[in-house]
Amino acid sequence: MKTPRILTSATILTAVAAANLLSAGPADAAIGDCPSGYMCLWSQPNYSGTIKKINATGSYKAIGLSTVESYYNHRSKRTWLHSTTDGSGSYVCLDPGDRASSLSGWQDNAKAVYLATITNC
Repeated sequence: MKTPRILTSATILTAVAAANLLSAGPADAAIGDCPSGYMCLWSQPNYSGTIKKINATGSYKAIGLSTVESYYNHRSKRTWLHSTTDGSGSYVCLDPGDRASSLSGWQDNAKAVYLATITNC
């Protein structure tokens, strides 16, 4: 007679964690590369390509990517996305947690961000 196998909670949790990792799509994995407290920008749609992570507040920071095709504001404060490095021109305010997997118009050529100390737009 075969002895029944008893699964421990650790075994079950390990199996669930492994299943979650396998089911995560590439965008989920890439967006996970953005640490808490950072504004992250990617050179390709769906949070792929070159990533730029910015966490300095209170001044305009050049993005330094030829294109910005996706972003994630993983901060607890708002962030401004600007079309020029000095903050002139077009801009958009991004609330904490805002993200976009594909950009168009001037935003995909954004040149700077301003990480504010105020919470919401």
